Amino acid sequence: MGVVRRQSLISSAFIYLGFAIGAVNILLLFPRFFSPEQIGLTRILLDVAMVMATVCTLGAVPVTLRFFPFYRSRLPADRNDLPFLSLALGAAGCLLMALLLPTLKPLIIRKFGARSPLFIEYFELLYPLTVSLVGFAILEAHAWSWRRTVLSNALKEFGFRILTTLMILAFAAGWLGFEDFIRLYAWVYLPLVAVLAFAIGRMGGLVMHLRPSRVTRRLKGRMASFGLFMLGGAILNIVARTNDTIILASQSSGGLADAAVFTIATYLVTVMDVPMRSLVSISTPFIAEAWQTRDMARIERLYRKTSLNLMLAGVAIFSVVLLNIGDATAYLGDGYAALTWLVVVSGLGKMADLSTGLNTQVLLLSRFWRVDFLTNLLLVALSIPLNYWLTRRYDVMGPAYGNLVALVVFNLARSLLIWRFFRIQPFSRRHLGLLAVGLAVLAACHWIPATGHMFVDIAVRTTAYLVLFGAAVWKLRISEDIHEVAGTLLARLRSLRGGGPAES
Repeated sequence: MGVVRRQSLISSAFIYLGFAIGAVNILLLFPRFFSPEQIGLTRILLDVAMVMATVCTLGAVPVTLRFFPFYRSRLPADRNDLPFLSLALGAAGCLLMALLLPTLKPLIIRKFGARSPLFIEYFELLYPLTVSLVGFAILEAHAWSWRRTVLSNALKEFGFRILTTLMILAFAAGWLGFEDFIRLYAWVYLPLVAVLAFAIGRMGGLVMHLRPSRVTRRLKGRMASFGLFMLGGAILNIVARTNDTIILASQSSGGLADAAVFTIATYLVTVMDVPMRSLVSISTPFIAEAWQTRDMARIERLYRKTSLNLMLAGVAIFSVVLLNIGDATAYLGDGYAALTWLVVVSGLGKMADLSTGLNTQVLLLSRFWRVDFLTNLLLVALSIPLNYWLTRRYDVMGPAYGNLVALVVFNLARSLLIWRFFRIQPFSRRHLGLLAVGLAVLAACHWIPATGHMFVDIAVRTTAYLVLFGAAVWKLRISEDIHEVAGTLLARLRSLRGGGPAES
């Protein structure tokens, strides 16, 4: 866990920095300079492009993650044809999209034209945004496989948001009109793709060997069946996780404006995802290697530790958001009045997702990888009809209720299946202790009196919660990983204060 923990901390630092910049964008800059409909347009373009990009990869991402260890161990670097295969699949998928998407435009106009006309106006921007997302996803899979997760996470979480900030500031200064801004936004991933390709190529990870290798000839059947199933599962998963804003834009009475409110709530809750994003990228190659050697003890250890650490981070972040959501809603104004309950309901769904740990990776990389497709099918079968029906009934709150039900059932099903197949499960009494501590500190900090100054109140409540919660977690040794990291940092601080060398 040493490498996982170290890289996870570095990745998390970049991702949190990116989320801090994103918070400035979403909570301050976008509402200050753009209308709710314009904000909703940026979200709907990105969500639809993500669905299309997942289809266009044609299974290249999961195939790269699962089979890379075979290529690396059995072929010299200059004979590895996996980079060419994965990029060729992505290019073929993008070509199919360019041919087929125009046939869907009449349907999209019927569904979105009345409530979200701005989306129809800029429909063609889906093409460059989708192509750049495809390139980034495939290169990111290679970066993960080479264990260069820090760079890919920094580019995706930090680079994307800082470029967005610069474009917003250019718009605010009058250097860009809205049309210029939104067209640049559609190309925002292109420089990130270029940087990632240069970095992977420089370390020899993008050799374009065109002739099929002996590994490809031997494993092509397994790779094809695995890739097709995983492609189906990935499409179902991304549809389940993005259909909420798409349904809001087409069915809610507020259209893109409701999508903008939901986007802000989703962003606040997605901050809880930061540890998951870094742990998934870092742990995936280790889990793949453990399955290759049938090391169940290592898999169980990773499964349990990541579950506890993700729940710990989720409890801390969710509590801080809940303590300050009232101030955020008041700052944004009456148009965002639904934000508080959106965050509460969506946050509970996210807690269910985090607490079950890396169940997706455990299933995806095992011999039961087809179950990943079936459970994603369950998620879509629940979320789309629930979100559609509840949106028509409750407008912007509908997808929050639908996602909560779907995520709880989805993660419960996966956890039960992992227990049935492998007799491992992620929970322990420490999870109950963690929840008790988190709720107790949340209740205590809720009663801190307000000063009347929003930013002072946010700083005081946040600091009080993190100090009290952190002290309780440390004292009770709820997480050994967190305890070890904190102990090392404290030892180094004491050493620096005393002038002596830090212990390693």
